[in-house]
Amino acid sequence: MMEKKYIYNVLMGRGYNAYSAQLVTEDLSKLSDPLNDYLLSWLNDESYNGDFETNGYSISQLQTERRMSYPAALLTMDWLMKEPEKAIESLNRKIK
Repeated sequence: MMEKKYIYNVLMGRGYNAYSAQLVTEDLSKLSDPLNDYLLSWLNDESYNGDFETNGYSISQLQTERRMSYPAALLTMDWLMKEPEKAIESLNRKIK
């Protein structure tokens, strides 16, 4: 598990407000493998945009089609891995 303080400090340095950074830090610190490696790379270099695909979705697709930030796309990918049926149903409902 990645150190929460490190994640929080990087998010704050990248313009997140304290409340959002705190909420997102908790979830990001619990990412599944290999997503935690993608997060670490992004935390070290904001321009990092490594891609990963699962259950018909990819990080880059979520960023492009849903206008998600890289951390938000990572959290969505984690949800797709942990609860694929719920995540896919939710994502499909939002496609218009």
